[in-house]
Amino acid sequence: MANTVQTEKEMTTFENILEQIKIVIVIYGIIAVIHIVSVGNSLTDLGKATLVSFAMVVVSIVLKNVVKRPNLPGFAWATLVSFVLTIPVSPVGDFIVTTLGAYTFGLVGLPLLAFAGIAVGEQLEVFKKLSWKIVIISFVVMASTYFGSALISNIVLALNGMI
Repeated sequence: MANTVQTEKEMTTFENILEQIKIVIVIYGIIAVIHIVSVGNSLTDLGKATLVSFAMVVVSIVLKNVVKRPNLPGFAWATLVSFVLTIPVSPVGDFIVTTLGAYTFGLVGLPLLAFAGIAVGEQLEVFKKLSWKIVIISFVVMASTYFGSALISNIVLALNGMI
């Protein structure tokens, strides 16, 4: 029997979800090690935060693979799930926010950026076809996001009398 590699299109939805969850487990392992070594978090708090966060990620992965309209990327589903579960009227919002306080989110970004770099590195031929204009567009988007966030922050802080 010859070993054949299934393409993503040939995979069933369930197999696709399992593959994505395997990658997420590796990322969470790296995040846990980083937090234990650099911050010295207790294993209990870190375990609770990891379980809560992992559950939200699994829900996002399932939604991404099952819901076809609207066809949103995984990070958009993760953002929506996180937003809905943590809004002030959510019955689990306070629990989630308190539990995830064990994470230092700057450290969470390290392995994610590493994986993003690997993914981009595999797509260099695609980036070559995009031309130099993508650099300008990237800078405009990043600057707009930064200044937009700063504006919203200033408005909210001013309305609350904090500045």
